[in-house]
Amino acid sequence: MYKKILVTLMMLILSLSVTTEAAKKVVAIMPLENVSGYSAKNVAEIMTEQIIVTIQNSGQYTVSERLQMDKILREQGFQNLTSDNPVEIRNLVGADYTLVGKVTMASTTDKSAGNIISAIAGAATNSGGNEDSMALAVLSGIFNNNNAISGNVEVNLRFVDNKTGEVVFAKNFGGSQNGANEAAALTGACKVAAENLLSELQTASPFSARVADIDGENIYIDCGSIQGVHAGENLIIARETEPIIVNGNIVGMKSITICTVTVIEVNADYSICRASGINYLIRKGDVVKRG
Repeated sequence: MYKKILVTLMMLILSLSVTTEAAKKVVAIMPLENVSGYSAKNVAEIMTEQIIVTIQNSGQYTVSERLQMDKILREQGFQNLTSDNPVEIRNLVGADYTLVGKVTMASTTDKSAGNIISAIAGAATNSGGNEDSMALAVLSGIFNNNNAISGNVEVNLRFVDNKTGEVVFAKNFGGSQNGANEAAALTGACKVAAENLLSELQTASPFSARVADIDGENIYIDCGSIQGVHAGENLIIARETEPIIVNGNIVGMKSITICTVTVIEVNADYSICRASGINYLIRKGDVVKRG
């Protein structure tokens, strides 16, 4: 009897965990291109990896597994899938958003000579004329120089909604950091740039939601606090009508606005809304978006 109860509780906990995880939107992060002219060709790989780690660790999104995504794209014959193919990305790898971009600037500067001079000047000022004290201070400044290299990086990134084909934002993000060596400084700068990107994502709070159910005046949408929905905000209910075709490829969907709704209750993975007018025109599956 107790074993059955324990198994039931474990299954319930697992179900709740899976439901919450599934509510997170999936981001496909394409490998960045290095156009900076920086000699270290792996700067784009470092930047890509820092973006993946930062977004995944935020707890707000799930990043498409890189190796699995590459395998699927190769099997489907895609050699150069970019944000210009949002519908294909959504269908093939199940991603809600795509992040694509380029490293436009990267540099490292050796500051060790300047640091030594600063150490000597500081030692002379603080030693009180004691030669031994000054010598120890200088040696300490030389050998404990953990900020000898200055790293700088800038990336141009586009964040695309795969359901609508719309570019949520296209911006430059930069980062600077000091380190004991070139690799540490460059990695630190990439991390700062990735954190600046995450701040932009949190500010924009992009999401693609659908009407999950309708119960009287209550309109349930499959998007909640995980995606940044707030009680009291107004959302637009729209209906997709026909595909937008460019050069023979489906790049998005046309839609018509049905009405505006107000969020009255927010949960982790769903929210309850109310329409400002009659809501009988709303159907399950209608698109929910910010105005």
